[in-house]
Amino acid sequence: MPHVERPAAAALIRVEDARDALPRVVAPMRPRLAAGPFNSADHLFEVKWDGIRAVLARDRSGLRLLDRSGGDLLRAVPELRDAHVPEGVVLDGELIVCDGRGRPSYDLLAGRLGPRAARRGHGPFFVAFDLLYDDHRPLLARPLEERRKRLKALDIRDPRVPVPDHLEADGEPFFDAVEEYGLEGMVAKKRRSPYVPGARTSDWLKCHVTPRADVVLGGLVLDEVRGARYAMCGWSSPHGLTYAGDAYVPPYLGRWLDEATRAFASEASPFATPLPVRGGSRWLRPVLVAIVEHAGAGGVELDDARFRALRLDGDATTTVFETPIEQASSPATGPIERPRLIVLQSLPFPS
Repeated sequence: MPHVERPAAAALIRVEDARDALPRVVAPMRPRLAAGPFNSADHLFEVKWDGIRAVLARDRSGLRLLDRSGGDLLRAVPELRDAHVPEGVVLDGELIVCDGRGRPSYDLLAGRLGPRAARRGHGPFFVAFDLLYDDHRPLLARPLEERRKRLKALDIRDPRVPVPDHLEADGEPFFDAVEEYGLEGMVAKKRRSPYVPGARTSDWLKCHVTPRADVVLGGLVLDEVRGARYAMCGWSSPHGLTYAGDAYVPPYLGRWLDEATRAFASEASPFATPLPVRGGSRWLRPVLVAIVEHAGAGGVELDDARFRALRLDGDATTTVFETPIEQASSPATGPIERPRLIVLQSLPFPS
């Protein structure tokens, strides 16, 4: 019988290569909107960070910091290029810049990433709040509370990659502490929830201190002296762009918003239903996403809305009207001082 050469097992399966196969891009899991804060033994409560959602990963090819569309953020924040995180991990988190009291500020972050790259504030920091891969192995199907324990066990000691604490059960006093410190809000996450990339799910719920929304910019109402006076806002829907009302543009942002949007001017309205033509109107192609604060939403139109900033990582196709989710609340159970302590410990450098 003739001799037959058989390939070695290592040639058939390279274990080290299989373990190195971290995904290039992971679309972050996103929360839905809660009607208000609540207490629940089924949830963990965290600070909601005023920054850009990002994923930080390290494998044999090096460190990657990507926004939710897969864009490279390390070019904009080279200070994080040598961040000390273990090889084989993928972290979900938020890229932030803080003010002098340790509070994240989207305005300061936007200044860092804008064309003039104004390096004001403290940071940048990558706040890591979820562990998606550990030692090259996926943890997506594992419950959140297990992923959080394994994230803490990594013992990341780089101050540029803080791992914030969370509070169990007592969401209402935690929200009060978040409001006291002037933070954006909180996120409530079900303890047993798996991680579903790209999903917007009620397993995670967000609560804003000041109601805010991401909207599509459909046009501006301009003033010759101060630039943009109002931003015409919309929601993406299967029927086209739905009008969400006007947002007042503060005078100090009027000229900047006018100039920043000129390249997106359009001759036709992007809205699905006709709107009255006003003097000084400029229609825009529906590709820019803005952050607006408001006083509530009785329907799809926002009440007393105010333009705050352009969303640097916005996706107009996913900017939709959100119906707030009502959540039952139980009595608070923990020590009254613990929520404030957790908030303070979560800040990159408490004041």
